[in-house]
Amino acid sequence: MQENSANFPRVCCTSQELHEKPILCQDATELDALVSTMKDLMVEHVDNSRKPGALVVDYKSPEELKKLVDLELSEEGIGIDGLMPLLQTVLRYSVNTWNPRFMDKLYAGTNPVGVISEMLIALLNANSHVYHVSPVLTLMEYAVSARLAKMLGLGENSGGITCAGGSFSNQLAMITARNHMFPEIKAQGYNQFGKKLIVYTSSAGHYSIVKTAMALGLGSDNVVKVPCDDEGRMRIDDLVRLINRSISLEETPFFINATAGTTVLGAFDPLRSIGEIAKRYNIWYHIDGSWGGSLIFSENKKHLVDGSEMADTFTLNPHKMLGAPQQCSFLLARDHRIFARSNSLGAGYLFHGNEYDLGNGTVGCGRRSDSVKFFLGWKVFGIRGYGARIEHALKMAKYLAKLVSNHPRFQLIIEPPSLQICFWYIPEGLPAELEKRDYNQYKTKLSEITKEIHRRIVQRGKFLFDYAPLTLGRLELPLFFRVVVNAPSVNEAHLDELVEEIESMGSGILEWLEGEAVIVDDNRNGKPVIANIDRASSVNNNICVVRDGFIDK
Repeated sequence: MQENSANFPRVCCTSQELHEKPILCQDATELDALVSTMKDLMVEHVDNSRKPGALVVDYKSPEELKKLVDLELSEEGIGIDGLMPLLQTVLRYSVNTWNPRFMDKLYAGTNPVGVISEMLIALLNANSHVYHVSPVLTLMEYAVSARLAKMLGLGENSGGITCAGGSFSNQLAMITARNHMFPEIKAQGYNQFGKKLIVYTSSAGHYSIVKTAMALGLGSDNVVKVPCDDEGRMRIDDLVRLINRSISLEETPFFINATAGTTVLGAFDPLRSIGEIAKRYNIWYHIDGSWGGSLIFSENKKHLVDGSEMADTFTLNPHKMLGAPQQCSFLLARDHRIFARSNSLGAGYLFHGNEYDLGNGTVGCGRRSDSVKFFLGWKVFGIRGYGARIEHALKMAKYLAKLVSNHPRFQLIIEPPSLQICFWYIPEGLPAELEKRDYNQYKTKLSEITKEIHRRIVQRGKFLFDYAPLTLGRLELPLFFRVVVNAPSVNEAHLDELVEEIESMGSGILEWLEGEAVIVDDNRNGKPVIANIDRASSVNNNICVVRDGFIDK
């Protein structure tokens, strides 16, 4: 990437011109120059992500990054010419999610259609709260919400709206449920209500459910976490037991959150069985399908969301498994009118009785037109295209799981239900019998190993993935690696390389953690090699200093 602005096209807004004629620097000529320049930067950014040896991130500490990025906000503007070097710096030191080795979160890089859709949204700068200021975008939101809801089997009157992410979709679901089931709270609050409302979610469910209970005044203590089985799924027998316990305590079971694709393991709760329980006890049934809901596009895996038609509300995030740009989240319901009925306040200065005024069904005002990103993507790729993307990702997840299972130094936690592969690297020298003899010591040691390998890999920048804690069944597991295979560009060679990278970083790590070894550079393609202290002392200039868990010659 070029380091100066010498080759940038001339734009009209220098800092002096901006000071003298600020309004004139907002015309089509200015836009043309900026878009032309930014196009070159964007194409180069994507192209670089696929080159051999390309880094996912050129990792810097916050202190280092503050010295590299101009974060000062001054009295005088720098003009467009001054902006270009800053854009280059942002791209250079940001995580490149287009790189197939980015396997850290439940999203990957977007696609060219996604980039164009974001540009369209910014160009229109529309607010999708009322129809008359965003007519086309509103109809797009109606169309894609209705289509998703019908694919989930939610019925003829089903539909939904977009929210600013899955957490906000889950939050609006609980707000809508409360206002619908207990309308007196909407106006009078809890002062005269006299009932303790109880929320049920699995121990592996997303933390947004607890945060929503906090925000609504229900209290985090009134969120009951239902234990999971050894596959990470909510236990039905425990759910029934806990509901009956609430009733015996004269509490009011109010809201069940089931998860279609948990954040860590990618597990799917038994949705149909939970729906039957919710119906039996007259409890609002919400399914958080932020991650796994997209499997409705997969012929081979859509059975995992069987029972989705029983939900009152359902969250689905196309910005995850389907590659729409961040954020793109839908909250869907069996009756799309329930949002306005439950949450409307009138606000006559803004809403004039038009059923297409989508903002009337939320608890906010301004709304970004996020549905456009998925609508345009769906137009281009179709259900078959999205299905092919998912099938490829599932194939890659299965391949990595097999690699891990067949490697003597790796241990797979469970066969992946979706695209998360969770496993340990167990170095030579960690006695297997320690797990049975002293589990807490074993857990501590293996967690240290996981964190240290992860730190080295992040600072190296070639791969990016995460680690996670988890209680599985009744057992608190050691920290383990969680790799998400979601990018459509990832292939078997990348996954072979990933296993080699972890093995290389983990070789001899137990001795290093115990202070019996140092890291040396043995000229193996720049990869660190752990050596015994006696051997390290003989390699002289090749000894490296370890700083922040990585190598610095």
